[in-house]
Amino acid sequence: MFSVVIAIGIAATLAGCTAGGSAKVGARTSAIAVLDSKDLGDILVDGKGNVLYAFKPDNASTVSCTFGCATVWPPLSVADNASTAAGDGVDVALLGKLPDPAGGHVVTYNGWPLYRYAADKAPGQHRGQDVFLNGGYWYVMKPDGKPLMP
Repeated sequence: MFSVVIAIGIAATLAGCTAGGSAKVGARTSAIAVLDSKDLGDILVDGKGNVLYAFKPDNASTVSCTFGCATVWPPLSVADNASTAAGDGVDVALLGKLPDPAGGHVVTYNGWPLYRYAADKAPGQHRGQDVFLNGGYWYVMKPDGKPLMP
């Protein structure tokens, strides 16, 4: 399954290049895939295998982790004119994006802005699950569009 994640990441990177190597307008700049985690089941990851999290205070479909918070929890960003590549098991209808107060857009899934955790040092690592940090709880995002809340 992890090879699918790598393949999606490579495809997303290549989709943004023309024969001359310059970026195309509207190119896919982010990717989301499903990873079968031994202890959490199916979870969402980005194109590099980084686990994707939802921030409980974002429940109103807003990006509330910005600036200093975003250095610990970097958002999954997408350019204004770009789309997000979806791997097997990812519901394309749940993908979206919201304006990031820090600039650009953040990819959403079922309305939840998606973030990675700086303390996750390897693909599939999920040290941020059910952690209270930066003013709220963080939960791994599941393919059904619901954060994995205890």
